[in-house]
Amino acid sequence: MMKFKIVQMNGYKIKEVDLFLGKLNKWQAGGKSKTIITKLQRVKFSLTNKKGYDPKEVDDYLDSLLNQKAVKPNTLSNVGIESNYATDQLLTPAPTITSKRLRELSPPLVEEIGYEKAEVDKFLHLIADTLQLFEESTYEEIQKIKADQYDPDSETPKLLSADQIRWVLFTVNDSHGYDILAIDAAVNRLSDALEYHWRKSV
Repeated sequence: MMKFKIVQMNGYKIKEVDLFLGKLNKWQAGGKSKTIITKLQRVKFSLTNKKGYDPKEVDDYLDSLLNQKAVKPNTLSNVGIESNYATDQLLTPAPTITSKRLRELSPPLVEEIGYEKAEVDKFLHLIADTLQLFEESTYEEIQKIKADQYDPDSETPKLLSADQIRWVLFTVNDSHGYDILAIDAAVNRLSDALEYHWRKSV
């Protein structure tokens, strides 16, 4: 079974992750490809204040499984964190995160130092809006939107870039808020998703 880096706190509960991976192996043995894809898209793990699996490693691994499963239906086994993604930018696998899925996600809350909830919620909403524009617009429409980005008088919606997401800073609350490590990991995945859409629209 796949093993991930152990973090001292704010990691995914080890038993939950191991149990899910065990189920994946059973579904694979039974040839249940649709079940695997559905479960990979919906799975959520609890964070623990004790030792747990590194959230980013687990998320990256599950994303690689989902991408491989979508491209090659019968190749779930032997897929690792270092999954060989296509080097050609045009062949980069589509991100598993969508605007719909992002709007449905609820970041984990902590009763300790965390990111300011209102700031994170607003930022995630803006990212979802950008993702939705890319998902629902034609190539020509995206080109027009991109051309109007720097026109101060334009009413065209603004598109966030991968770098704007990657370098975002949130206010830290000393007593409560969203889990910092979980949000940081999510921001990295979301910046990758936006980078995919920007490259695709070049």
